[in-house]
Amino acid sequence: MCYGDLAANIMSTLILSRGYKGGIMKKGMTLVEVLVSLVILSFLLAAVFTILNLQTVKSANVRKTTIHQTDAQVALTLLKWDLASAGLAYPKTDTAIVDLDGAVNDPDTIILRGVGLGFEAARTKWSWLLDKVSGVNALVRAWGGEDSVLNFAGGEQIIVLDRDRNILNPPGVLTIVSVAPDTFIGPTGDSIPALDLTLNMSLSSIAGMVVITIDTLIYDPGLMVYVDVANKTLMRGNEVLLDNVEDLQLAYGTDTDGDEIIDTWQDFLPPNTIASGRNWAIRYTLVTVSRPMSDYNYPINTLTIENHTYNLTSAEQKQKRLFLTGLVTPPNLQP
Repeated sequence: MCYGDLAANIMSTLILSRGYKGGIMKKGMTLVEVLVSLVILSFLLAAVFTILNLQTVKSANVRKTTIHQTDAQVALTLLKWDLASAGLAYPKTDTAIVDLDGAVNDPDTIILRGVGLGFEAARTKWSWLLDKVSGVNALVRAWGGEDSVLNFAGGEQIIVLDRDRNILNPPGVLTIVSVAPDTFIGPTGDSIPALDLTLNMSLSSIAGMVVITIDTLIYDPGLMVYVDVANKTLMRGNEVLLDNVEDLQLAYGTDTDGDEIIDTWQDFLPPNTIASGRNWAIRYTLVTVSRPMSDYNYPINTLTIENHTYNLTSAEQKQKRLFLTGLVTPPNLQP
């Protein structure tokens, strides 16, 4: 095809698409073409907006889920810390853990006793007796430098542990009347910084026993951990430990045949585990939920966690669930 034919074809196309009026080609677009273009453009913009909106919603949901999972992991770490610390400096012959097994429609509750649990552990002070005691004055190791904050002070309550981690009773809980700096000369003649504690009651003990302060708010009657069902919060005493919690279930395992393997599980705390010389453990399951998601539907409407069975409402099925479970063997409460 020659250039003349090509030019003629292009001109014919222009004539058909734009037309001539009075031998002069029209410029611009017709009203119909403008309207068609606007309709097509509106469809394209609507599609782009829908995609961007979906991506924004998904991104926000992912961010919220990630934050919630992080918070849940932190709360679970503290819960495990509390469970593992239960019974620290608490008499083995007493009950350091009390469980209140929830009814079929309720989460479980647990009460933990010890000198330091979770947040309180950093406030617990300890040292040891440098010399034998027979009276109201006890000589303990003094800390220096940054550790000086761990030194005992007047007015604090302390207990003394024996070799079996039981409290020397008598005298039981002691109150420090006053504290004075001192120095202990060891068997080899070395000088050890010391504190001379004046106590409110007489104490009789050999050297080397551990002295430790107690937090009366958690030592007795203990720290309660439970789920506030109405507000869906995991409570630690009077404080909210975690939001958006649906359930907390506990099970207690016992080594019944003495092979140091937990083989029997039950919903209630096994009695006399220490007296019977059996190892035991706590199995925990924490169920947390995300915020409602309009584009999500939980696959089932009934959940069973340990001995707790409950139904989900249509609104609750719009929430994702994170199940956190594990085992803790409280070292202070083993035989």
